[in-house]
Amino acid sequence: MHLKDFFPSSLVISLFISILSHGFPKYVCGIDFRYATCNSSAECGRLGKIHYPFWVYGSQPQYCGHPWFCLHCHTDEAPMWISSEPFHVIDMDNRTQTLKIARIYEPSTGNFFCPIFNSSIKSTSFSYSSDVEFITFLHNCPPIEGLSSYEYPCVVLNKKQIQSYLVANTSLANRFRSRCGYSVLLPVLGSAVEGLMNGSLNVEKALSKGFEVKWTANEKQCEGCMESGGRYVSFFE
Repeated sequence: MHLKDFFPSSLVISLFISILSHGFPKYVCGIDFRYATCNSSAECGRLGKIHYPFWVYGSQPQYCGHPWFCLHCHTDEAPMWISSEPFHVIDMDNRTQTLKIARIYEPSTGNFFCPIFNSSIKSTSFSYSSDVEFITFLHNCPPIEGLSSYEYPCVVLNKKQIQSYLVANTSLANRFRSRCGYSVLLPVLGSAVEGLMNGSLNVEKALSKGFEVKWTANEKQCEGCMESGGRYVSFFE
């Protein structure tokens, strides 16, 4: 037997050196620090435990949720910003992915609450539920005979009273919109519209009841992970 039979070929040696130079695959045997951080559920006032895609500002890092689903839970109101507008989160249903939210307004300065800015959801992550209807304020209008029963006393920021109308019928509001200085469109629950029409609710109370939106944040991608005891984290940072 020749001595060279006891040594590996040059090809085997080259392959072995190549593997050593590139290192071995890395496997994580411990718990990812993001899992440990996000696995402990955060609480948010009356909403209780918060789950992905929501995260609590000041209590959790942003990667524990989606960046557009940040809750500020320093008060029981749970403020949240959607489409650059501030809302109170009144209720949350994770099963149906539904939020009940109410726009945050400055305190009323007159006897009648008078919104002067639109409140609308312009986000791919949120959409109105089927129970949402719209009311329209027509401001700075001339006297309009067809809307006399919808007159609404309104005092704007300069404390000047202007001719305004509150209309719950969208097609009727559209008919007279061009005759007024500007209009304000606000989402409300269908039950709130009924209350406004029969006089059981004023505008401020109707708006404080909020309205419902559906959310989506591609949760299907993380269902398997969550069901196996894992935590889904965001990589939007």
